[in-house]
Amino acid sequence: MKTYSHLFNEIISFDNLQDAYQKARSRKTNTPAVNEFDKQWLLHLAILHRELRERTYLPQPLKKFILRDPKTRTICVSAFRDRIVHHALINILQPIFEPRFIHDSYASRKGKGTLAALKRFGYFLRKVTDNGKQVSGSTNGNAVCAFAFKADIKHYFDAVDHEVLLRIIAKRVTDGGVLWLTRTILGNYTAGALGKGMPLGNWTSQFFANVYLNELDQFVKHQLKAKYYIRYVDDFIILDGSKTTLLHHTVSIGTFLQTLKLDLHPSKCKTIPLCRGVSLLGFRVFYQHRLVRQRNLRKARSKLEDFLMLYEMHAADAVDVLESLNGWNAYAMHGNTYHLRQRLTMTVEQELIRRTPIRNAASAMST
Repeated sequence: MKTYSHLFNEIISFDNLQDAYQKARSRKTNTPAVNEFDKQWLLHLAILHRELRERTYLPQPLKKFILRDPKTRTICVSAFRDRIVHHALINILQPIFEPRFIHDSYASRKGKGTLAALKRFGYFLRKVTDNGKQVSGSTNGNAVCAFAFKADIKHYFDAVDHEVLLRIIAKRVTDGGVLWLTRTILGNYTAGALGKGMPLGNWTSQFFANVYLNELDQFVKHQLKAKYYIRYVDDFIILDGSKTTLLHHTVSIGTFLQTLKLDLHPSKCKTIPLCRGVSLLGFRVFYQHRLVRQRNLRKARSKLEDFLMLYEMHAADAVDVLESLNGWNAYAMHGNTYHLRQRLTMTVEQELIRRTPIRNAASAMST
């Protein structure tokens, strides 16, 4: 296995920091923090370079926000200068680790994403069922003969162990400066236990999540020899024609995850027949069609209602409402949702028409 021992100088080089600065500010040029940094960006990068070179760099405290969509999550936002450091680190590490990732890891990778994962799942469905072989005597086209083990990892981002992650990285990267910087970034967040957790919202967290769980990917593909396996962050699924095989895989995966100091989520791991449909990336996927999950539909309607309320109060324009609608439609079109999207579009357009006089009246009263 090839190892890398002289990377730190590449990471902190001024050229790499300048490239990281451009990536960190991409599509965020209207924010106050970016505008302030832009005024003297050469000076700020020079200071950052010196702190990294002398290893006196310390990240600023994270800003935390509570998001409910529908479950409660804590999103952390790093200071802009720290986001530059994150990009600088990943600029150098990503080309080393990316070739080690399996094809069927779909989160936070160029050319992957939810649509690619759904398409791959459709391909696996056809393969594992011999192009739709049905349960004997069934006339339902979705009653195919195969099973799915659907699972996720309990409190994954809060459970990541810093020392385990550093050991995984150190198998490929032996540069002490890189390991110091990685430890410094990880140490800026704790999930209630020292040395545990990564913040949702950091680019480094997304990258390290794949590095960490690539260990699981390699185990499933090369030790268990599972052909039909897909992972998206900490959600993963294995398809097989034998329920017994999947039950054995469940035990083996649970045991392996303990070496990473992780656990399967006890209430979210199950082996089910494919004829019942599989919940995957916001859809319920059957052999012949995909449906949007009701929870995701309720979330979309709630978000659109929020935008309509803001429209009434002059806190948003019609274009903001329609952009939110179009974003939802672009996602939902990956399922069999034509009539659903038509109804939702008509409802939003009618609500805009209905609320425009209310908006205008409120504006007249305020003047």
